[in-house]
Amino acid sequence: MGPAETGRPSTGHSHRDMGTESQSRVGHLRAVADLDTGYVLPGPGDYRAGRLGHTSIRCQTGDTSKPSSVWHHTPFFFDPSNHRWKGQATMAEDIQARTELRVTYAHMIAPHRQRWLWAHEGQGVIPLGTGTIMAGIGGEGKSTFALDLAAQLTQGELSGDLHGHKETVIIFGPEDDWPTVMVPRLTAAGADLERVAQVQAATITETFTNERELQFPLDIALLRQAVIETGARMIIIDPAPNLMDGDMNKVQDVRRSYGPLMALAQEHDLAIILINHFGKGAGNVGAKLSGSHAWRDLTRSYLAFASDPETGERILTQDKNNYGTGRGSWKFALESVDVPTEDGLTNVGKVRFLGASELTVGELINREYGEDDAEDRNELDRWLIEVLTEAGGSMSVKEIKSSAASAGYEFKTLQNRRSKIRKPRVTSGRNGFGKGSIPFWQIEEETSIDPDENTIDPIDPGPTSTGTYGGTYEKSPDNSIHPGQTVIDPARPEAGTYGDLWDKAGTYETKICRRIECEAPVTDGSDQCAHHEKISQRYATMKQQWDQDQNGDAA
Repeated sequence: MGPAETGRPSTGHSHRDMGTESQSRVGHLRAVADLDTGYVLPGPGDYRAGRLGHTSIRCQTGDTSKPSSVWHHTPFFFDPSNHRWKGQATMAEDIQARTELRVTYAHMIAPHRQRWLWAHEGQGVIPLGTGTIMAGIGGEGKSTFALDLAAQLTQGELSGDLHGHKETVIIFGPEDDWPTVMVPRLTAAGADLERVAQVQAATITETFTNERELQFPLDIALLRQAVIETGARMIIIDPAPNLMDGDMNKVQDVRRSYGPLMALAQEHDLAIILINHFGKGAGNVGAKLSGSHAWRDLTRSYLAFASDPETGERILTQDKNNYGTGRGSWKFALESVDVPTEDGLTNVGKVRFLGASELTVGELINREYGEDDAEDRNELDRWLIEVLTEAGGSMSVKEIKSSAASAGYEFKTLQNRRSKIRKPRVTSGRNGFGKGSIPFWQIEEETSIDPDENTIDPIDPGPTSTGTYGGTYEKSPDNSIHPGQTVIDPARPEAGTYGDLWDKAGTYETKICRRIECEAPVTDGSDQCAHHEKISQRYATMKQQWDQDQNGDAA
């Protein structure tokens, strides 16, 4: 079909130098091939009218002795009437879309057996026609294991429905360098390098060519084109979150990027391997995936990786297998091997598969992190109890934040731990009401009420206590104010301070209790009132008992 038939202007150039008619300023645009709708270009500008550029996909094999790359060009055209870049499908005219109902009865659909890219001893592990996530913390061998499977596939040796067929593999991702890492690893694994393709996108203008990694869902048409050209049956995306548009912590963004990839896998009966990472800490393996829970929800197969610190072996566990009946666990070792290169030997890791494992990734990470977390929790609990005890049993949240920062603890972690602490418990509360109230944490006294102690009346709190209206004080037997009595401000009367105390307010200058909102006088040799000094001594005794209990548990 010529330019006249498509409605596109003729540039007079072949597809290889088509970029000479493009505007250099559009180099930053990521144009999409074969999409029915264009992408809105921000801001008007007729200087682009009629300009023709193109985006390309490069499929490069791992064998450097062969031609380096094959370029496939997809034109895109700017329409100044609505400021849109259009792909081939919309260059000639705008396509009017509509939604129609389609009803298909089950008897009209021919059933098929689920096919497997990799099956071990008759048990399907990695299905064809969908995606599989491989996840673990860094350095657990996820990428190396995926390359080992790819190498077997290129040689027709991978156990599964494609066994005996030498197939092509597409690999892309920004983390590992191809000349120094990827090609040596593939060589060590015994891959047929002519069947391993690196795929990139290139935006070409008259002044430069910009190569980049594919992004999804933006470049799904380019990946489809690469699959058609290479006949690939396996795609490795490493790491997957880095090549997805949007926020991978948001369900909708993950779905928007993941969905088209799964549709491509189903359309071409291939397997897509997405390498992902674990979050920190212990817990359920299914919840360990970094980012939104949609990663695990959408994938049909999920393989988790961890290393056994006692043996050095890597453990691989199938945490999810929607299309199979098993959830096996296997082990493998990473062996160091030398691979010859043009400038000498280079050392890389190679997989040695060791068969089934009785140990699972879930058991490993919970065993490993469980011991460390328990130690961290005990240390954090001890620190908080000690700080509160030294403060007389309670502190304002502001002071706790400051103390935690000085000690190197995250306040958020402290918040999560507070409600879990037992013997003694740490509770929270507020002094005062409204905006001026002060949040605090305190050690909850777990002893029964002393019948000889006065309880607090909310209206008239009573001697040596704090209540709604502030501090109250005891008078000496001769009805005089204690030596060192607090100065009472007549403009701010305190509960329980009327009568003789009111008349004699201002007579003495004094120190008051350092506890929050308490203005009772301190006792001799202390910075607290008699009431809070008694509480502090009680808490100190409780902490001593708590420390003894903790040491006993540790022993």
